[in-house]
Amino acid sequence: MTPVITTEQLKKVIDSQGKYTLIDVREKEELPYGMIPTAKNIPFTEFEEAWELDNTSFQKKYGFPKPKKEDNLIFHCRTGGRSAQATAFAISEGYHATNYQGSIWEWSLIDKNVKRYGSGS
Repeated sequence: MTPVITTEQLKKVIDSQGKYTLIDVREKEELPYGMIPTAKNIPFTEFEEAWELDNTSFQKKYGFPKPKKEDNLIFHCRTGGRSAQATAFAISEGYHATNYQGSIWEWSLIDKNVKRYGSGS
């Protein structure tokens, strides 16, 4: 079982401007429904390959520095399924990672800029 963070806990992390990297693993076509503040996107279909990139290539492709193993990574998607897989993969690669299980589905309850959509994960 992967470590999880709740909506309330994530909101505290974001509001405190703590040291973390929030990674949205939804696909590009899902992003217009809104994003959680501070989130960076690595589409799930590119996820494993992204971690094989060197630091420069990663930064160029995704627009933020490649995380270090000791960084506090938090993953989310639409409802938590893909982000759970991403979290498990990151942990297996030696990263410190947590799954925001509620993902966009729950975040939309506290952020009017984020819309609920579709079914599945």
